Amino acid sequence: MAISSATHSKAFVHAPAEGNASGGGKTRLLAMTGIVLVVAALGAAALLMRPHMGENGAAPTPETFADQMLAAARAGGGTFPHVFGGTIRTERNGAVLALVADNVPPSVCVSVGWKLVRKGLLSINGTMPLRVSAAKLSDLCNQEDGGAVLTWIPKQPE
Repeated sequence: MAISSATHSKAFVHAPAEGNASGGGKTRLLAMTGIVLVVAALGAAALLMRPHMGENGAAPTPETFADQMLAAARAGGGTFPHVFGGTIRTERNGAVLALVADNVPPSVCVSVGWKLVRKGLLSINGTMPLRVSAAKLSDLCNQEDGGAVLTWIPKQPE
């Protein structure tokens, strides 16, 4: 039996053609573009998910929100954005002014509820508590998924 080897007339490894010299560069450019797009998307998501900042650049606080409710009562009418991303709107029934704040975080609802109930009538998610306690405010503020709806009727000046 005879052993023979086959020889090929063409080389296995070809040198890149002159017009195709940047083929690896295009792949790198596409990979870098993809990475930049992913980083930009993550940055935009982080920017949108951060807490809303107040006018002075500080994180919103229950005190700031309570001040906004009092300012809306003094203004006497209109719709105002509040520091937690919702709105405070005023409603009138004759001489009675009611302020309705939506999208209030439950933890803020409880602490602001304590302040507002001393200065008028308070309804949380449509329920006006007869006896106000921390447990009752917490239950009412956490009834709904997401933010609570506060309705506050300030005491009339005498």
